[in-house]
Amino acid sequence: MEPSVKILPNFKKYSQYIEDVKNRINPIMLSGLTDSGKVHFAFSTHFYTERPIVVITYNELQAKKIQKDLEYYTEEVLLFPKRETFAYDYIAKSNENYYQRMNVLNKIYTQEAKVIVTTIEAIMQKLPAKEVLFKNKINLKVGQTIKMDKLKEKLVLLGYERYDLVESIGQFSSRGGILDIALSNKRGVRIEFWGDEIDSIRYFDLVSQRSDNLENEVNINPVHEFVLEQPIDQVCKNILNEAKGDINTTNEDIQIIRSGDYTEKVDRYFNSFYKQKQTFLDYLPDNVLIFIDEASRIKARSENIIKDNNSVIKTLIEKKKIIPDSLCIYGDYIDFTNQLKVKQAIYLEKQDVGFIDKQTMHAKRNGYSFSYREVNFFRSSMDLLFKEIQKACLERKTVVLLGGNLENTKKLVEELTYREIPSKLVKGSEIEITPGEVLVTTGVLSAGFEAFDFNLLVISGQELFAPLKKRRATPSVFKQGETIVFSDLRPGDFVVHRTNGIGQFAGVNTIKADGIVKDYIKINYRDDDVLYIPTNQMDNIRKYIGPGESKPKLNRLGSKEWQNTKRKVKSNLKEIARELIELYAKRQNMTGYAFAKDTPWQTQFEEEFPYTETEDQLRCIEEVKKDMEEPKPMDRLLCGDVGYGKTEVAIRAAFKACMDQKQVAYLVPTTILANQQYKSFKERMEQFPIRVELLNRFKTKKEQEIIIKKLKLRRNRCYYRNT
Repeated sequence: MEPSVKILPNFKKYSQYIEDVKNRINPIMLSGLTDSGKVHFAFSTHFYTERPIVVITYNELQAKKIQKDLEYYTEEVLLFPKRETFAYDYIAKSNENYYQRMNVLNKIYTQEAKVIVTTIEAIMQKLPAKEVLFKNKINLKVGQTIKMDKLKEKLVLLGYERYDLVESIGQFSSRGGILDIALSNKRGVRIEFWGDEIDSIRYFDLVSQRSDNLENEVNINPVHEFVLEQPIDQVCKNILNEAKGDINTTNEDIQIIRSGDYTEKVDRYFNSFYKQKQTFLDYLPDNVLIFIDEASRIKARSENIIKDNNSVIKTLIEKKKIIPDSLCIYGDYIDFTNQLKVKQAIYLEKQDVGFIDKQTMHAKRNGYSFSYREVNFFRSSMDLLFKEIQKACLERKTVVLLGGNLENTKKLVEELTYREIPSKLVKGSEIEITPGEVLVTTGVLSAGFEAFDFNLLVISGQELFAPLKKRRATPSVFKQGETIVFSDLRPGDFVVHRTNGIGQFAGVNTIKADGIVKDYIKINYRDDDVLYIPTNQMDNIRKYIGPGESKPKLNRLGSKEWQNTKRKVKSNLKEIARELIELYAKRQNMTGYAFAKDTPWQTQFEEEFPYTETEDQLRCIEEVKKDMEEPKPMDRLLCGDVGYGKTEVAIRAAFKACMDQKQVAYLVPTTILANQQYKSFKERMEQFPIRVELLNRFKTKKEQEIIIKKLKLRRNRCYYRNT
């Protein structure tokens, strides 16, 4: 939020604080702050010092709240989560945690990380030393000579796995002289060889498989944090030398490790895998600023983590189970504070609690107390909000009003104008501020705040706007339709597991394992096989969607039939892709009708839509209209479940066609749907000179003849017919 940050240095105390930061005074305490005020201070410090910052808080929930608030100020916010560790074997788990953590570590290594949020638990966990993690990183350049087989070996060392076709992060594939590497879940890099020489490098989209412009070089970093420090054989020797407890389990684990699938066993045998260990703080650059959110709560949380780990260790000992190394090598709060001595730490507190040693003048001299209060307004207190703003303007305060999305922000400006309160809509980098004037902009914070020292009032108005009409509940993104929701599942429903294939949902079972009680999804497979999956590891499961009402054939656990099915599908998809490429090559040589740009009527028509569009609706509408304006034959498939707003996309496209003196035919599969859609089009277009007619089997022959005759007049009309 540059506008409000810009005024802070005008205050002497704040200027002195910034000077102390620049002079590396350590530690510094800031007190009297609200939660959103802490975020405000952390970002403003980053803004003025141009140094990377890390905010450490006491749990994951608070970390995500801080992350969301920071995202108002900057898009460069990264969350470093704790590593999920298990004291027992599990059937299925998500690798997303690994990828998210490694993304942050990679960006720290490449100095791209500017703002990071993490928790004390993530700080206490041990990591392989950064020298180990990045020793095998790959840099490739056009013209460089390297054998493809050698490059594949290096990719395996970085944690990548070979697949026929790359679909998600951590995969690579090769065909002929082309090597594809998935760098994220959306983007990959395509490297083309001419013999042993790199001929070209391109980024490409994993979904469409379309490549971008040529690049000169690319850096390929580890895909997860468990890059091997020692050869697998040496690791296995270390495990056997240090083996304690259940030797049968140890031998089974060694077999799995030798097969190459070792990552799930690292936490159990961490000391055998890694001699060099570090924490997240060791990865950070020397010039980093570390903000500590509520030191007392962080200390209490760190002590509870140690207690919880000791309790699990005690249970495992009683059951003669193997104790994971990762549970035994956690750091504690003293280790944490000792590490902070070599970094610059800034403590963020609500209360003026002072430093640990309250008697030293040094501690008192480095403490800054500010006066913040939390500010919240809701729809029911709209009048109170504007009275507060009027009062603040009379007192010559700087007022920043956040409206959420652009539509609501404009409504706030209109309301302020109506109430004769001077205001200004701010966009982009426009940052001029006049005390006594309300600055209105988009965005949200978890809560507003008033900073009395800076005469600054920030109000976050996301709660001010409730839906004016009863409307259908629509998810904010289409991807929510892909995930499993318990309320939608019933025993007997068919589901698909990414690795094991089609099974049948049998319910949720509570299972106690090694003293820990957890809920598991139970899935039945053929031959009475059963798969249990933790409820917090659901991203590998999707609800089965098949043609017709016939029941699918269940797969057998441990068999290759699901892999064979996927292989056949991929083969068929390749054939379909080939046919589509030929079809679209022909379409590229054809010329279509290019519709004109939006008219003022189009803008007026869209503004009369009585609901708030979803982000996906707006994106699809813009893409459809852009297609219509191109001089190419239009071919677009719009997908979405019932209630996702597809009709409004079609209505706006039809209106745009009518504005260009074109007719529109809208075909639907049933008579009932034709009547429903006819009413929707009729209501939306009744204020404009566009005739909408319904053509179906319930129209008399004479009525049908009249409508068809009017069609031949080629005027602006929309017609609906069920087929």
